[in-house]
Parts: sequence; structure tokens; C-alpha cells
Amino acid sequence: MRLGLFLATVIGLAGASHVSSAADASWPAVGALESGMSTSCGGGTVSTGPEWTAAARGQVDIKGNTLTFKSTSAIPNHSFTVDLSALNPDGSGKVVGIDKNNREFYLTFDPGSGARTFHMTYRLKACRRVYTPTT
Repeated sequence: MRLGLFLATVIGLAGASHVSSAADASWPAVGALESGMSTSCGGGTVSTGPEWTAAARGQVDIKGNTLTFKSTSAIPNHSFTVDLSALNPDGSGKVVGIDKNNREFYLTFDPGSGARTFHMTYRLKACRRVYTPTT
């Protein structure tokens, strides 16, 4: 009985540690409007501010449950940091971030880990940006 309880506890703890942290990874990426270089998305007019009209080149770094996109572009509002702990064990899901203007944004991930594409949307904008790994 004790051995069974001990094994169940060890297996449970091993599973919990797998879920609680993502694997560390880094890759160069570019973020751009999903539908091209348009300032009009989803039928609504979007600010012509540079965060939506130009591509954002930079570096994605994942350390533990934190993803940071550090832009190398000269345009403001491209760098961000989010907590990935809300992702599913397979790496999929949606996380919430707050930009420097105190606006909520969302990153959506398909299942997987490491260098991969993810999407960004804002609560009040219909536009969707795609961040794609580059070489």
C-alpha cells in the first residue's frame, strides 16, 4: 500500500513539473499583419500607427514560463513579455499580456514547443499579427 502511494506521488509530481514550465528556447522572428501591409483589418479602420503598418523583426526568448519578444526594429511598441503558464501541457492555448500603453493583447499558440509561429490580437482591434521564426 505504501509503495503504491509513494509511486503515485512520484508520478504525480513528475507530471506536475512537466506542466508547470516550458522548455527554454530562443529564435529570431518577424511579426507582420496576417493579411499583409494593410491598415484596415476585419472591416474596421485601424490606427495607422507604426505598430500595425510595419514588420517587427526581433528575437523570441523563452525562459521558464516567460516569453519575451525583443524587437530590433526602430518602431515603438513591438517588444513585449508574457507569462506562458496558462498554456496547455501540449504548448497550445492563449495567454494575455499588457503593452506599454496598458492595452490588453493576446498571444495564441498551436501545440508544440521551441521555434514556432504564434499570433497576436488586441482586444479592441480586428487585426491579427503573425510572428514567424526566421533564419
